[in-house]
Amino acid sequence: MKLDTIVVATDGSGNGRRAIEHAAAVAGSSGARVVAVHVFEPLALLGRIEPPIDFAAQEVATRRILHDEWCEPLARSGVTFEARLVENTPAEGILEVAEAVDADLIIVGARGLSRLAELVLGSTSTTLLHEARSPVTVVPPVERA
Repeated sequence: MKLDTIVVATDGSGNGRRAIEHAAAVAGSSGARVVAVHVFEPLALLGRIEPPIDFAAQEVATRRILHDEWCEPLARSGVTFEARLVENTPAEGILEVAEAVDADLIIVGARGLSRLAELVLGSTSTTLLHEARSPVTVVPPVERA
């Protein structure tokens, strides 16, 4: 299978970093470009940040962090990459970008939920496995709970 475009999702977590590092390795060996996606959920900030919340400033700061910090393994590896911030639910945002760029592969980090928690709560990776039009690689966490 020829890989031209890889979409990798990250949220700044350790699992997100593992997904970015894996995407850098795959892109490095295949010559694919990488589109790194972070799904920005402004309402998720409610209750965690004291009002007034400047969503525009949060978005600008998140874009900078995505490109400069979370995508650092991509830059360091020398692969061609683009960082995209989208506003949506995680699975829908990732699927939206994957379709827009005609992704050959989607890479996400596993959250490491127990099977019962995943069954009850669902997960982004499970949704992607069921709904994506392209193959999905789920990078396991370093440690399982």
